[in-house]
Amino acid sequence: MKKLYTLLFITLASASFAQGPFTGTYTFASVTNSTGLTDPTPVPTTAGMTFGSFIGVNPAALNSTAGGRFSLDNQPNGGLSGDNTYAAYTGTLSTSHYFEVTVSPNVGTTYDLTGITFRQQRSGTGVRTYSVRSSVDGFAANLPASINPANTELSVESGNVFFRVLDTNTGHNGSTITLSGPSFTGLTTPVTFRFYGWNAEGTGTGGTFSIDDVAISGNVITLSSSSFNAIDGLTMYPNPLNGNTLYLTSTANADMSVQIFDIVGKEVVKSTVINNSINVSGLNAGVYIVKVTEEGKTATRKLVIQ
Repeated sequence: MKKLYTLLFITLASASFAQGPFTGTYTFASVTNSTGLTDPTPVPTTAGMTFGSFIGVNPAALNSTAGGRFSLDNQPNGGLSGDNTYAAYTGTLSTSHYFEVTVSPNVGTTYDLTGITFRQQRSGTGVRTYSVRSSVDGFAANLPASINPANTELSVESGNVFFRVLDTNTGHNGSTITLSGPSFTGLTTPVTFRFYGWNAEGTGTGGTFSIDDVAISGNVITLSSSSFNAIDGLTMYPNPLNGNTLYLTSTANADMSVQIFDIVGKEVVKSTVINNSINVSGLNAGVYIVKVTEEGKTATRKLVIQ
């Protein structure tokens, strides 16, 4: 049945809509201890999206301390050498020490973000706690964290804080961030992520915080212009939509009919436009394609419901 819906959608709007999952992975392969605070490795590429370069922000660091991964020293202290009890750690996250990367949609593209995975490493006196935040809320809260696959040397503590359970300097996979809900669905503007590390051991200069193999995943939805302006002066608003009523106007101001399809091509609304509006209260948050017909002409629009 899903294939039938998809084929129907392609028939209706094949020239105007493309959708697919993406994963952009940062390997830091070109990072050395003399390449500065911007990762020189070529950025990931995927249709419809632009991935920025990772940068390091740290007032006391000039270069990565290691090659093949991004590693900065002089991290915030608060850790205790050899102590594996999270409650014993007294350090706090510093908003002036982090790694940062931005992902952006290309023109005509909407995207969803679904998750981040990465590898974390530390020096012998490096950070024992770390977290990830985003520009969606102004970097106010740690993003939902988990360990996948399970790793006995890593845990997630209250407040979505990753904790290095053992006082080792081995690199570990499994740090996972889950991105979901309206804040990461139907995006049309860039999103920036910051990776913070703290609770380095000792009372002097703090040790390192390293990240590697950072994979950012999501879905990209592209609407081309091939049928975008087939109806003169067509305007659809508000978009993104937070309410129950969608408004449509055109130069001709003639009778209009509307079909709305979800991202797998299933028709979810079929209606005539009355008083320049239609009721969409039955639709959940997400991205849709709206097909408008007026006086024998058709046009498609991308609709984001929040």
